[in-house]
Amino acid sequence: MTVAVNRESQMKDVKAQGIFRRLGRLLPVLLVIAWSMPVPAQEQIAPGASYYELSRAEGPWAIQVLDMQKGVPTLDLGVELGGEHILEIEPLTRLAGRIISSGHHIVAGINGDFYILQSGPFQGDPVGFCVVNGELVSSPISRSALVILEDGTLSIDRFRLSSRVKRTDGSSFRLSGVNQRCPGNGIVLLTPRFNTSTRPQENAVVLLAGPLSEPIRPEGTYTVAVLEQHPGDTELAIPPDRIVLMGRGKGAAFLGSVTAGDSLVCTIGIEPSAGTIRHAVGGGPRLLRNGEVSIEAETEGISQTFVDTRHPRTAVGFNGDHIFLVTVDGRQKGYSEGMNLHELASFLKELGATEAINLDGGGSTTMWVDGQVRNRPSDGIVRSIANALILYTVTP
Repeated sequence: MTVAVNRESQMKDVKAQGIFRRLGRLLPVLLVIAWSMPVPAQEQIAPGASYYELSRAEGPWAIQVLDMQKGVPTLDLGVELGGEHILEIEPLTRLAGRIISSGHHIVAGINGDFYILQSGPFQGDPVGFCVVNGELVSSPISRSALVILEDGTLSIDRFRLSSRVKRTDGSSFRLSGVNQRCPGNGIVLLTPRFNTSTRPQENAVVLLAGPLSEPIRPEGTYTVAVLEQHPGDTELAIPPDRIVLMGRGKGAAFLGSVTAGDSLVCTIGIEPSAGTIRHAVGGGPRLLRNGEVSIEAETEGISQTFVDTRHPRTAVGFNGDHIFLVTVDGRQKGYSEGMNLHELASFLKELGATEAINLDGGGSTTMWVDGQVRNRPSDGIVRSIANALILYTVTP
C-alpha cells in the first residue's frame, strides 16, 4: 500500500512538473496577448473628469465615454436649452460656444431630450421634462427623466405635472402642460421661455397676465393679475415678466369668464416630489434600476421596435461615485452599427452604472469634448437639438 501511494504521488509530481513547464512556455505568449489588448487612452479633461473612446468588433461599435467623479467641487453638471427659448434648436457646437461666450467654462456636453423635429409652429419643443437652473421650461410626460437636485443628487423617475389655475370665484382647472401646444379641452401655461410670442391655435382663449417676480419653478404658487384677453388664433407677444394662459374647449370656457383686472392663482407642482430640482432632462426609457438591466419601455409607451433596433444612442448612467455620459455611433456600416437598448443597458452596467436612462439618439447623438465633436454623427453633420447636458468647471 505504501509503495502504491508513493508511486501515485510520484506520478502526480511528474504531471504537475509537466503542467508548470507548459505554462512557463505559454506565459510569454499570454503576456503578449494581454499587452496587445486595446486599453482605452483616457484623456483628463478636468480634475475629476476623463474622456475615452472604445472600439468593439462585435457591433461593430464606436463608443465615446465621459466619466465624471461625483462630489468634485470644481465640476458641475447642468442642462442648457438649444437657444434662448423652447421653440429654438441649435447644434451642440453652437450651444457650447454661446454658453462659453456668456462667461461660463464648459468642458463637455451631450445632446438631451427628444423633441419635435419636423418644421412647423412647435418645432424644437422638448417632448419631456426640462428644468434649467431651477426654472421649469417644459413639463413632464409619462417617460423617465433625469433630475439633478440642488445638493447635486441625481435620480431617474417618471414625473407628472400636478398644477391648477384658480379664479377669484374659487373654481379651478387643471393645467395640461407648460410651454407646449394646448390640447382640446385643456389649458396650458406659456412662460417667456416658450418664445417671444404665442403660436396661434383655433378656437382658443388667451389671457396675458402678470407680473412675475421670478421664473416659474417646478414647485410654487404664483398670483397674477389678468391684463388682456384675446382669441387664440392671433399671435400674442410674451413680455419677459408676463405669462400667458391658453385654453381650448372646456379650458376656453373657464378662461373666457375672466376679465381684465381679475386675479388668478397658478399652483405648480411635480409628482412624485423629488426635492428642490435644479436641472432636469427628459428621455426614455429607463435602462438600469438598482444595478440591474430594467428596460421599462412598455411602461413608458415606447415601442418594442425602438428597443430592439440598433440606432446611434445617447445615455446617462451613474452610481454612488461616478456619472457616465455615453454616446454610441450608428448607421455607419463597417464602422459602427449602433446599439439596441439591451446592448446599451449591458454596456452601462459594464461601466459600473447602477441607474441609467436613454436619451434622444439617431442623428441627434453628439459628444462634444474640449471644443470638438468627438463622435461621428450619423447625418454627416451636427444636428440641431432642443437641449443638452453640459459639464461645467467652476470655482468652488
